[in-house]
Amino acid sequence: MQQDAKLFVERLNKCLDDLGVPTPPRERSAILSKMTHLPKQLTWSLLEGQFLPEQEALQKIASELDVDAN
Repeated sequence: MQQDAKLFVERLNKCLDDLGVPTPPRERSAILSKMTHLPKQLTWSLLEGQFLPEQEALQKIASELDVDAN
């Protein structure tokens, strides 16, 4: 896992933890998908740290989690 992707996953999981989203990966991915209207496969890959989200997906995630995309 690239360092940037690892940092992104840590921050994303922290935000989801703060919201009380359950930690099982499939459930977490499904909830993130519903929250952001992103495909489940994409949210699964992001939570696994396979790659960083593109700008549009990043903006959706940041907006829904009420955080700065940076």
